[in-house]
Amino acid sequence: MIGGPNKFKVAIFGANVTTGQGGLNLAENTIKLGNWGEIQGLAQKADRYGVDGFIPIARWQGLSGPDRPWGRQFETFTWAAGLAAATQNIQIFATCLVPFIHPVMAAKMMATVDHISGGRMGLNATAGYFKPEYHMFGVEVPEHDTRYELADEWMTIVERLWAVEDDYQFDFDGNFFQLQGAQSWPKPVQTPGPMVMSAGSSPAGQQFAFKHANILFAAIGSVEHSQSVTPKLRENADAAGREDLGLWAGVHIICKDTEKEAREYLEYVEEKGDYESALRYRHIIQNGDSRGWSWDHYKKSEDPKQDESIKTFFRAGLVPLVGTPEMIVDGLQKLQDSGITGVCTGLVDYDEGLDRMNEQIFPLMRDAGLRA
Repeated sequence: MIGGPNKFKVAIFGANVTTGQGGLNLAENTIKLGNWGEIQGLAQKADRYGVDGFIPIARWQGLSGPDRPWGRQFETFTWAAGLAAATQNIQIFATCLVPFIHPVMAAKMMATVDHISGGRMGLNATAGYFKPEYHMFGVEVPEHDTRYELADEWMTIVERLWAVEDDYQFDFDGNFFQLQGAQSWPKPVQTPGPMVMSAGSSPAGQQFAFKHANILFAAIGSVEHSQSVTPKLRENADAAGREDLGLWAGVHIICKDTEKEAREYLEYVEEKGDYESALRYRHIIQNGDSRGWSWDHYKKSEDPKQDESIKTFFRAGLVPLVGTPEMIVDGLQKLQDSGITGVCTGLVDYDEGLDRMNEQIFPLMRDAGLRA
């Protein structure tokens, strides 16, 4: 996903948990996570269609039980290993909550999957904020910037384990990790290592990305919001000497043949919204000191069913792109015009959504010069 012929990258997001990044809703034809073939089939279809990446979310527990959205989760490193062996071209990612996985273990797993895939592995490194999961692991949530100090140390170790040095092992004496004789062989296929993305958009999160990442997710709530947020983020990255840093957005695509059908399907998704899970997730984010979220531009309401800060989670908090193929591509073009270089997309019905992407959206993106 670095370089390559496609000017604007497209990855599939969240196909490792029930309903995926289709959102916290109980709509039909969402990911069920009933068997491995369901996910392998989606990855292989995305691979055939020329999708650039396949990126999971890191969840260790559900919000409202195993039969609700995000209630079942495939672990992302083993998920990546399975899909790496079943695909040919697509970049396969693992998403890692760095407080829960030791850096030596992570570096070794990443290198292994990079060899399985022939050099197609990627890492989505996240500092974490989800208090219930911290407590499940018996760990207290550190203060926001401390989480990024830990992540910086963690990533520094991983990068050094991937590097080829004069000595085959090293010691490390940090504030969070003290290692003796650290080593990881063989090295990854990719040099200097698998590509890295990060979603931290706070000042501390940005500094982590400027130092360690190839891609940074911009925290935007809409196409219009990107026009004010993304140029500032681009300016910060360039000032840090990271003109090469890709800026991505998370989008939620609902594409139908007519705008009327798309709007009706959006209404259906909202009617099927899991309000209990959405309320709980908003509470977790607000109380987990997750500073990448801005609530100011969401329409508030005393009626929770009309409160946009809750309804946004029916689409997993992603930028909504709703309409005909032409309208979807127009939205993607506007995102690119604002400085976005790629998107991770969540879909309600991943199977149908991938078909529409291949048959309707990608041809228009090629016509617009966004894809080769």
